[in-house]
Amino acid sequence: MKRTTRNAAKTKQEIIEKSAPIFNRHGIAGTSMQMLVEATGYQMGGIYRHFNSKMDLAKAVFRYNYESIIKENLPINSSLNPPEKLLSILYNYKKMVSNPKFASGCPLLNTITEVDDTQDEFRLLAKSFVKEVLQTTEHILEEGKTSGFFKSNIDPQKEALYLFASLEGAIVIGKVMKKAQPFFDVFDQIEAYLKEHIFTS
Repeated sequence: MKRTTRNAAKTKQEIIEKSAPIFNRHGIAGTSMQMLVEATGYQMGGIYRHFNSKMDLAKAVFRYNYESIIKENLPINSSLNPPEKLLSILYNYKKMVSNPKFASGCPLLNTITEVDDTQDEFRLLAKSFVKEVLQTTEHILEEGKTSGFFKSNIDPQKEALYLFASLEGAIVIGKVMKKAQPFFDVFDQIEAYLKEHIFTS
């Protein structure tokens, strides 16, 4: 029976979702096609029917991880004021660490670390995701500065970078130490920093 476009799209998405934890745990280089066969339940030919190569699948997984994990941490409720938007990013990161979708750390950071010097096309894809997160945070900071919710002397670009780097760095430390407490300690420091140095009240 001929495979329908709808079924093909569903199969492709299923392969992506079931492959995601494997890539995040073992990395791109450390993930074998046999691991993906076992994780997805599809034969190698079935996987290659939807993806030209392991790297092609890895990129699809990376996009999926960004959309379903990282981008979820960015506020989408336009009715929130700037402090609420900024805190929602912070608390969503805390929720991500407390109840992780994958047990092996941040997929964005894991992938960036691995492909930084080896896969330039992949690095550029990662760069576009990082820029989107930074620009979203920067826009919130600029909005808060303009509307008076945030202090007038802040530099939105530098503050966005500081917040993102602090959160992601704390996740790395927690991963290395195999416990979440280092992240929660940094989380408390960031929350205090926002209230003392960013918010006007």
